[in-house]
Amino acid sequence: MQASAATGDPAPATDVPPPPTHGRYGAGRSTAPLVAVPADGLGWSDADLEELGRKAPGMLPGRIVKCDQSGALVLMQSGAARATYCAALLLAAARAKSGGRIWPRPGDRVALRCWPDGPITVEGVVV
Repeated sequence: MQASAATGDPAPATDVPPPPTHGRYGAGRSTAPLVAVPADGLGWSDADLEELGRKAPGMLPGRIVKCDQSGALVLMQSGAARATYCAALLLAAARAKSGGRIWPRPGDRVALRCWPDGPITVEGVVV
């Protein structure tokens, strides 16, 4: 990297290629959501939503689409998002002998917390 003689600031790079206009992140990329919310919602009845609001204020309803050891793809009213597991869920799974039914599975209804700085956590499976 070259520095300007007068100011000592780095000179702009001239050997940086332009961004691609095709492929995974290029032009023509669809802006449509990958997973749409079903017409019947997320499978939560009005009574279920009321109970969630009463037992866990501030939690949002969601449904697991895909999950792995570090988190899950969840479907919310606003669309699909990546969520990690909350500390209590991780601790419960670590204490369980085989994990059993603690880990969420695709199709499970879950309670979600949206943090002010952006992340989303799965707080628990709703049965």
